Amino acid sequence: MNIENAFQIIEDNIDDADFCGPVAPDKIASAEEILGVKFPKSYSMFLEKYGAGDIAGIELFGIIKDPTTDGQMVPNGIWLTLNLREESALPKEFIVVSETGYGPYYVIDTSFKDDNLESPVYTWDTGNQKEKTSDSFGEFLSSLLEESI
Repeated sequence: MNIENAFQIIEDNIDDADFCGPVAPDKIASAEEILGVKFPKSYSMFLEKYGAGDIAGIELFGIIKDPTTDGQMVPNGIWLTLNLREESALPKEFIVVSETGYGPYYVIDTSFKDDNLESPVYTWDTGNQKEKTSDSFGEFLSSLLEESI
């Protein structure tokens, strides 16, 4: 799953990190309800432990405190996902989790779950082009952190 590896990298570099979490499981369930999707296991684990925030210049979108009251700004991934659904035809099964830094977003495609309850991560742009990045959020986050730190 690699989420544990990602968590270890974050903890080893916590002085370079600024996260909002932890987030209570009921707030995560509320976010799933708002978006009409079921989060993959590794993304739920990230939300529960860290919520949202940044590390070493990488901004990770998620839940700040409460998906029903968080402000309409990044790193609120719930708001950003809803906003991009409305303004840019983001498919309803996608969750926006980060930016690439050159235009497209990193998204989780919740329309597919493997045997470990994981969903793939893609780069997605507003022209509705997508390219697979990772088999899971844990793998995505671990790779991103290893490249950046």
